[in-house]
Amino acid sequence: MSNSLSRRSFLKGVAASALGAAAWSSLAPLSAFADGAGVFRPGAYKSVQSTPYGAIEVTCTFSADKLTDVSYGVLRSSRADYFIPFTAPLQAYCSRIVEAGSPVGVDGVSGATFCSDAIDEGVKACMIQALGLELPKAQAVLNPQEEGFDTFDSDLAAVFSPLQLGSMTIRNRTAKSAGTGTWFDQTGDSVPISAEVYGRMAANEVGLIILPGYDLVPGFGPDDPEVDEEQAIRAMMPVTQAVHSGGGKIGYQMCFGGGAPTVPDEVINDTPAEELQAFIERCGIAAARAREAGFDCIEIKGASADGLNGFLTRRVNRREDEYGPQSIENRTRLFRQMIRKIKEVNGADYPVGALINGVEENDVVLGQNDKFLTIEETKAIAHALEEAGADWIQVRVGANGQELNIWALDVQHTVKDADGNTGNGSMFDYSRHYEGLVDGSHSGFGSFLPIVKAMKEAVKIPVGCACYMDLRVGPDYLNAAIERGELDLIFMNRPLNCDWELVRKMHEGRREDVIPCMHCQHCQDGLFNGWTIPDLCRMNPVFFNALTDVMPEGFDLVPASENRRVMVIGAGPAGLEAARVAAERGFEVSLYDASDRIGGLMHFAKGVKGDHERYEDFFTYMERQLEKNGVSVQLFKRVDAAFVREQNPDVVIVAVGGLREEKAASSGTLPVFTPEEAFGSSSLGSSVVILGAGVQAADFAAYLATQGKKVSLVHGGTEADIDKEQSGEFQIYLKGYLQGKGTRFWNQAELLSIDNDSVRIRTELGLETVIPCDSVVDFRDMIPNTALAEELRAAGFEVYEAGDCVEPNNIRAAIFKGHMISRYL
Repeated sequence: MSNSLSRRSFLKGVAASALGAAAWSSLAPLSAFADGAGVFRPGAYKSVQSTPYGAIEVTCTFSADKLTDVSYGVLRSSRADYFIPFTAPLQAYCSRIVEAGSPVGVDGVSGATFCSDAIDEGVKACMIQALGLELPKAQAVLNPQEEGFDTFDSDLAAVFSPLQLGSMTIRNRTAKSAGTGTWFDQTGDSVPISAEVYGRMAANEVGLIILPGYDLVPGFGPDDPEVDEEQAIRAMMPVTQAVHSGGGKIGYQMCFGGGAPTVPDEVINDTPAEELQAFIERCGIAAARAREAGFDCIEIKGASADGLNGFLTRRVNRREDEYGPQSIENRTRLFRQMIRKIKEVNGADYPVGALINGVEENDVVLGQNDKFLTIEETKAIAHALEEAGADWIQVRVGANGQELNIWALDVQHTVKDADGNTGNGSMFDYSRHYEGLVDGSHSGFGSFLPIVKAMKEAVKIPVGCACYMDLRVGPDYLNAAIERGELDLIFMNRPLNCDWELVRKMHEGRREDVIPCMHCQHCQDGLFNGWTIPDLCRMNPVFFNALTDVMPEGFDLVPASENRRVMVIGAGPAGLEAARVAAERGFEVSLYDASDRIGGLMHFAKGVKGDHERYEDFFTYMERQLEKNGVSVQLFKRVDAAFVREQNPDVVIVAVGGLREEKAASSGTLPVFTPEEAFGSSSLGSSVVILGAGVQAADFAAYLATQGKKVSLVHGGTEADIDKEQSGEFQIYLKGYLQGKGTRFWNQAELLSIDNDSVRIRTELGLETVIPCDSVVDFRDMIPNTALAEELRAAGFEVYEAGDCVEPNNIRAAIFKGHMISRYL
């Protein structure tokens, strides 16, 4: 076959390809090119192409009349990426493209579809350049993401430099923000647990710990001064003493209107001035108790949608007295009186911080921001608070719809390639909304840093922020911001709950030993699921469970009393955690998996969901722990009962994952795909019906919706079953995104048939409905996979089952089960 090519033949071939349909429609007519030699501009041309798992730079060299060489270099890779393990066949594919003269009609590499497609598209893009043509400009991506913010090459000298907050010196720039609090022990008391948790954080170098409000012990809030003072102080002392013993400083948040995240507008507008003055006096009583109990400082919360913020924003404040919205002086009056009262009773040098919204946005109706706080207003507010005696400012944003848009902007990035999700079916444009002061280019990381920088122009006191300021994720990035004088304090919550040793481990350069927070929001499940599902950290099952009936022995693992050989079958999240915990306790552990890598279905999840949940951090952490604890990891090994009998372990933990039911059958020509077949397929068409509505189905629906496909989900459950295994907060945002894209949910529907061009169902009303579509993907819930466990148990082995093989659910449930099995072996 000749590898010479005319412009006409090339354009004709590419126009028939996937690229051609989009790329060539707006180019010059084909007749403008004549056949003959001298088709290409000789030279080398490059194109960058991405897959869900990696990125490459394709390089093509051309003579005047033909393609002479194709190669690629890997720019970004992950464990599920096949560019490196399939190097030889992919290089052969490049050679076949050169031989054919173009990628049109050349078969890619079986088992490496994403890689083949990337090379295919890269070569076509290079050929377009060599022809002297230009593709029509692609539509600008809303909120494009940047890479490279997560490096760790510095010694973090700025992060670990001391900071002066009024008269108080903290040893470094890290602080535990007043987010998620602790839990109750078996007796219903949270003080022993708080002393343990916050004491551990302090002992592991957290500089400042702010408790969330004053619910831990009654008597420290302005609304409960009747509580016996001596009793309150005595009850709180174990917590403050534990933090001081660890070398840290401790404070708590004081609020107006209680600790609720929202306070009715009438409380702000109708409370008489006399009652506000009485409130200020109670603030003094509470502050005096706090100092006696050992609190080093108090932070006043005037942010989010809390009561004090209602006085600051004209959107809420409609008072006509001296606390009204007429001036910054009036709006900040109550806040300033609180600061001054605390310093009056505790001394002028007693540190007081202020938490405020730096800028606000209407997330329900984007752009309708009349009377929402602007950055210039909040600069003036911050300056007024500084003059009143505030010793630091913590900033966040304000919104009126989804509370998570105030303090957990990572949820705005939970759908791959749909960064900026409001949770209300619309999308933020970070270059415009919030006055362009939210950094939405790093999957939520460091979102408030531009606000901090702007606020530092208005005040001389230190300024910091929370909201995905995970020191493990972006250590160099945060260190550089401090060095530039654009940030003073790093507030963290979820990452410290996930690993209270985070700060010390980072100081020692042991990033791979930090339990990575995957920002999955399961730690807020109770709040956003009506408390039908308890809060539980995906990565650290000890948090929320130590010293309860679930884990009565407390926080630390109990060393094994005897040496037992433990075989773990399956290296998904359940098996990995089971192996890690068993080995850490001192057992001899071997871990087997039929795959070529650890992680199980998490690689599929990463491909569908993207990088937001930091799956690579999870794999890195687990590999490090398995290696450090001496686990023998055997990949490419499919384990059966005969092999187990041969090895004869003392304990077998089966974590082989769940099964999928037999794929739904089509009675016509409409194709039906398994999830594995559908992922990356170019044959799905533009309209897809998904059978099922669990977390896997919902995530895949979003994956298709970002590609512009029209999606319908058909399932037999209720609306509450949609995305049911996802964290409650993620559900809000994923459902909102899907609904904004026109996704149709057919709840309580019965599948009747799959025909030539449609799916026929019976709705919850008993009516038959036809859903036209191009393809069907069977994502019905997985089912248990217990055959191996039952066979081994019948053979006399001590067998435990973990993860999807016994109860298909989610990563959180799998890790918890794996942890608990090995904790009590």
